[in-house]
Amino acid sequence: MTSVEPDRLSTTTDASALAPGTDREWVIVGGRLREARASQGLSVRELARRIDVSPSHVSQVERGLAAFSVRALYNVVNELGIQMDSLFEGVPQAGEDTLPAEQVRPALEEATALDSTGVVLRAAQRPTIKLKAGPRWERLTAQPEEGCEFLSVVYEPSPNGEPPEDFIRHTGREYGLVVSGELHVQVGFGQAVLGPGDSLAFDSSVPHRFWNASSLETRCVWFVMNDDAPAQGSHSRE
Repeated sequence: MTSVEPDRLSTTTDASALAPGTDREWVIVGGRLREARASQGLSVRELARRIDVSPSHVSQVERGLAAFSVRALYNVVNELGIQMDSLFEGVPQAGEDTLPAEQVRPALEEATALDSTGVVLRAAQRPTIKLKAGPRWERLTAQPEEGCEFLSVVYEPSPNGEPPEDFIRHTGREYGLVVSGELHVQVGFGQAVLGPGDSLAFDSSVPHRFWNASSLETRCVWFVMNDDAPAQGSHSRE
């Protein structure tokens, strides 16, 4: 995935105008997607055609009035050449303190506090995106990392929940660890149920989907390595 980070935006969309259930972070994420689309000369209708959603849905997302699904978000960042975790910059966080998107990482010195250099990210400062009818993504790095994403992913309780309708596929390779709860996994035609301490690794180009069918929250850690990241070892990809 090509890394193209949109500039930090100020948006005039009023949070009070958000559709019910739409989180405030989509005001900023939608604005970033709109700027990236416009910079490539794509119309709303053409982008919608490429990612297989309606033009009105793209328009609503860009204005912060709706959210993309996991599949649609992966499709749109691939079409626009945006690094996924750059979308987290500037979104609301659980805590009051934030690290600004424009912050340059200072050189590490013996007396430098690691929080201020981007080495340490406190739990309350994690940038967060809630996906449409899907999990909550919390970035685990203070700033975007070139060629990869390091995330905490939270799946809400859904007793007897059904698998998502859509499969996801994208370039790269990913690694997951279940920290708590129970995660249903389908990669290709194979399925498994993972519990705390269980892990998985697979080629992201294989269609896959994940869901929580229990009455408890499921929390996982994911590391996604994009194809343009320097790879260690040999993972064959087409």
